[in-house]
Amino acid sequence: VLWVGTDDGLIQVSTNGGQSWKKIDLKKIKGIPANAYVNDIRADLFDRETVYIALDNHKEGDFKPYLIKSTNLGKRWTSLAKDLPEKHLVWRIVQDHENKNLLFVGTEFGVFFTVDGGKKWVELNGGIPTISTRDVKIQRRENDLVVGTFGRGIYILDDYAPLRQLSEKAMEKDAILMAPSRPVKWFKLDDNHADTDGDDRYAAKNPAHGATLTYFLKDSLLTAKEKRQQAEKKMVKDKKYPKYPAWEDIEKENQEAKPAVFIEVRDESGEFVNRITGKTTKGLHRVTWDMTFAASTALAGKKRSQYHPLANGIMAAPGKYTATLFKRVGSQVTQLAEPVELELKPIYKRALEGASYQEVVKFSKDIAEADRRSSAATAVLGTISKTMESLRTAIDRTPSNINKIEATYANIQAEINAINLELSGLKSRDRKGAKPANIYSRIGFAMSAVGSSYGPTQQHREQFKYAIEGLDAVTKRINTLQQTSIPALQKAVLDSGGPWTMGAPVITK
Repeated sequence: VLWVGTDDGLIQVSTNGGQSWKKIDLKKIKGIPANAYVNDIRADLFDRETVYIALDNHKEGDFKPYLIKSTNLGKRWTSLAKDLPEKHLVWRIVQDHENKNLLFVGTEFGVFFTVDGGKKWVELNGGIPTISTRDVKIQRRENDLVVGTFGRGIYILDDYAPLRQLSEKAMEKDAILMAPSRPVKWFKLDDNHADTDGDDRYAAKNPAHGATLTYFLKDSLLTAKEKRQQAEKKMVKDKKYPKYPAWEDIEKENQEAKPAVFIEVRDESGEFVNRITGKTTKGLHRVTWDMTFAASTALAGKKRSQYHPLANGIMAAPGKYTATLFKRVGSQVTQLAEPVELELKPIYKRALEGASYQEVVKFSKDIAEADRRSSAATAVLGTISKTMESLRTAIDRTPSNINKIEATYANIQAEINAINLELSGLKSRDRKGAKPANIYSRIGFAMSAVGSSYGPTQQHREQFKYAIEGLDAVTKRINTLQQTSIPALQKAVLDSGGPWTMGAPVITK
């Protein structure tokens, strides 16, 4: 069966390979304007007698979507545009090659899909601009949807195959989580570039690196304020004007935590790996797990450089994982959908024999734990240093005899200096060439194994062992400063009539 569309509102169909043709006048179809012409015509991939036609009447100032379907070679027609928004003139339509009810259309203002053959349309608005979408194609090998816009470039929806799992019945559920349709390509990004690389490093933006998961929410997760505002809008529309809420109710709304949606990833043994947050609005969304464990670096308010080996957490090993969709409303966490499985699969084989992926991850976890402890130690030392600055001023303002307090202050400062020497060596030798190894430098050297898929060498392991021995010792000394020495000095200053300093208990009668 062959179909041909023309710009005069006529189409022709041949059931014998083009030897003879039958004309069909679309103007005679109810609801189709007299001067509308064919924008697109697509034969159904599963039924030889079914065809889809998109018509255009914008030259008459009419941007209404016209999309019709026939299942009997044009003898009878039905509209598929009833659920499309007004003024969304349809430019192109394309049908999935595996699911006959999965269709995509490009309109004057975006891209829509349907999983029920055109009864209900859902907009695909994840990053695409509001622009005329003049062409829509499917790359069948990769299951990619390719969209051409009028003046805003080409956009690709990578691996839309999860949409095949949707159905009219499935979309009645509160939420659906869909895994990638194929193994996820496991590899490490080469991100060792800076802005100074110049134009020779220019490249268009790649798809998100990692495992992309798709989820559907039937309804948005709303705060009490948003629910009230929705109810008020309806009342205004119905001319039942709402009363202004009580100040106490407004205060409660302002204090309410926003709801959240997140996906939790676990390995085959059920151990936690990472959480990825997503959008809380109704409809279809995508999030990408970057194949890393949750970062455990101390949260001290200072953002770590993107080039740090642990800036985004350590890489998970190739293998199978599960992902589960949750929502958090207030303090209540609820599972929204059944877990799905996904697989990380390497895209290359190592040329040299090295540690197994599991051994690499184990050593990386040990490094991450050392980094968690050392970064916390650094943060605490920073806080202690600021407290000591305040104590210096407070001691200077203390009215009593301060000889004993001064001696205590000096002893604490000496201990802080000694700890810093163990951690990072002589500060005076910074930028003066190589200096003797210290705890931080040894951890840094061991950390260089994290960026290699071949795993740690014997030297990595030895230096890491020395670093941990030193870290164990200094963290005990830091805890003594934080929990005993500093509080005792602050109390002595307060008891002597000096000012309160940060971290000290509130002054009571």
